[in-house]
Amino acid sequence: MNKWIVAVIIVVVIGGLYWWSRPPSYDPRTSDTDNFRGSGVEVVEFSDFECPACQRAFPEVEEALTNISVKFVYKHFPLTQIHARAMVAAEASECAADQGKFWEYYERLFVSRKLAAEDFIAHAKVLGLDVDAFRVCVKSHAMQQRVLADQQEGIGRGVRATPTFFINGKKYEGVLAADKLRALIGASS
Repeated sequence: MNKWIVAVIIVVVIGGLYWWSRPPSYDPRTSDTDNFRGSGVEVVEFSDFECPACQRAFPEVEEALTNISVKFVYKHFPLTQIHARAMVAAEASECAADQGKFWEYYERLFVSRKLAAEDFIAHAKVLGLDVDAFRVCVKSHAMQQRVLADQQEGIGRGVRATPTFFINGKKYEGVLAADKLRALIGASS
């Protein structure tokens, strides 16, 4: 009889451990759509939040896109082989997008360059996101497929490094100075 009690206890403990170790479930509020703003000449950037070159490109892109008619599309291309936090940062930005704050979160990640787990939550708090829903979204990896879809698109388009830009379909690799980016946009309109 004692063997049966021990067996039941073991099953209950193992079941409990499995239950508590599962990632939480999260149902996205929004459909999988591109993160874009504006209209006009299309500028697509494949980028990685942890990439030093992408961090250098961020202010150049923001300056170049100021006061011009352009559709800027951000695509995730996390270089997970060399950037350990890139995938979770991309997923966290998509969790923010699910609450309507992709661009604000994108800016915080690039400006602060803080990509530790506690930083993702701190960014969410500063932006006034529903932190509990955000936390569940990140832990569940609910947005990983969105990130991987961007990455697969990039591979299909020949992206090999970040940042990579496509201006009206023409590919440019590396950091582009604001004036160079603005000139390329002007030449494409």
